[in-house]
Amino acid sequence: MDTPVLIVGGGPVGLCTSIALSRAGVASTLVERHLTSSPFPKGRALSIRTMEVLRGYGLEDRVVAAGVPREESFHFYFGTSLTAADYTRNSNVPDPVRAALSPTFTTACSQDVLEPLLRDHAESFAPARVLFGWELTGFEQDPDGVTARLTGPDGKPHAVRAAYMVAADGAAGRVRRMLGIAMPGDRVLSRNLNILFEADLRPHVADRLSLVYSIANPALTGTFMTVDNHGRWLFNLVHDPARRSVDGLTADDCADLVRQAAGVPDLEVKVVATQEWTASAMLADRYRSGRVFLAGDAAHPMTPYGGFGMNCGIQDADNLAWKLAAVLRGEAGPGLLDSYEAERRPVGAACVAESRRSLLAMLEATPVIGGTAGPRPRGRPSDGLVLGYAYDRPGAAVVPDDSPPPDLPDPVAVYCPVARPGHRVPHLWIRHKGMTISTLDLPGPGFALVTGPEGDLWRVVCPPEVTVHVARAGVAESYGIGADGAVLIRPDGHVAWRCLGLPGRPGDALAAALDATLSRRTVRSPR
Repeated sequence: MDTPVLIVGGGPVGLCTSIALSRAGVASTLVERHLTSSPFPKGRALSIRTMEVLRGYGLEDRVVAAGVPREESFHFYFGTSLTAADYTRNSNVPDPVRAALSPTFTTACSQDVLEPLLRDHAESFAPARVLFGWELTGFEQDPDGVTARLTGPDGKPHAVRAAYMVAADGAAGRVRRMLGIAMPGDRVLSRNLNILFEADLRPHVADRLSLVYSIANPALTGTFMTVDNHGRWLFNLVHDPARRSVDGLTADDCADLVRQAAGVPDLEVKVVATQEWTASAMLADRYRSGRVFLAGDAAHPMTPYGGFGMNCGIQDADNLAWKLAAVLRGEAGPGLLDSYEAERRPVGAACVAESRRSLLAMLEATPVIGGTAGPRPRGRPSDGLVLGYAYDRPGAAVVPDDSPPPDLPDPVAVYCPVARPGHRVPHLWIRHKGMTISTLDLPGPGFALVTGPEGDLWRVVCPPEVTVHVARAGVAESYGIGADGAVLIRPDGHVAWRCLGLPGRPGDALAAALDATLSRRTVRSPR
């Protein structure tokens, strides 16, 4: 093989796939047809769960430093203009209860800033290769691998042989189409025009600093999205032929539109660039075809409302990479790779549905011509979807313990920490090797076992590739295990197996759990 894994697409999803594989000791080759990262500030809100993933990659501090100060990005504004006296400002400021759910929190870092940072980190690993200016033109696969045809920056054709290929080439990428995988859903929910501009809006928003400023009035519907909350901004105009069309707008038209939406007639505006796009809500029928996997927008293009798209894609990458690494290292059976679709497609479906609901709520708040502003869109928290999604359906790489899922009034909005197999392991601060760390920091690129305070025997029977931590009583209680019970955590921070108390043959029980999780041919019967 020329490379164990070929990654197509150099956006956040492809770059995170490269990083995660490198951390697991597996080389990869990433190809991106553009010569540089995207200069356009698209996705910007990194969810709590994504920040946990980036924390595991050693990038949390760099991303926070590069992003908008958190105290300026905890709010969401809605008004008839940017400077309207009457407006609504919803807060996402973490209260003590929410702050205790994770070692990190949501961060605003626009994609044009994030991508170079991820690329730099991906390129720092050897022998990973990150090749910008290289385009995939075709591929064939057979039972043993994938042969990809590439065109390099010099225009010459090249062939690359890989064991597996990951398509992170976006909603318009060609890999999914080449595979013949259907993408049902709403292809065009709205047409939009992004206007990247420079203007000194800080004095006008100093008393209402937010991450997103949604505007709806009888003349237009749109959104100011902060890039730096000072002089660099993005305005998204929603197409409405009866009020404000996105068609045929000149730079002067765009500047006037920004002034109108801001409510500042004499604002000095420099239009930097424009980009027309459509909001979609679709989901691929399959996430896998043979040795090729879809990730990110290639599998689930969704509206930007709610901020799920890039986050869902990065979590796809984190889920898939450790499985590819385990199979390529010979530590897992090939059946483990089937769990990628079983686990991630339901999450993608939920995110697509919620992003669609959020967009429609915004459009329903649009006033009619000559009327007054419509009702404020009713936002809702998404902690349940961001932190509470569970890999507990048939085909998931977990060992069920027959415990019921949390009974929640709204599974999108409400999150209940639980160490049930398939769920993200609840965050708790613990002492480990003389340091205070989060239980989410334990797995690293491998598995971890957290036991109750009387779980020393687990250290004796645990294989060397699994990190063991004997926790205090409070941790065991929170995880629903006894003083000598244990919880096995996967490399992606999700619970693989939970043992309520010490079994008669703990070594066999743990080995059987690892065999089942990793789809090994040898399955031991726990006793």
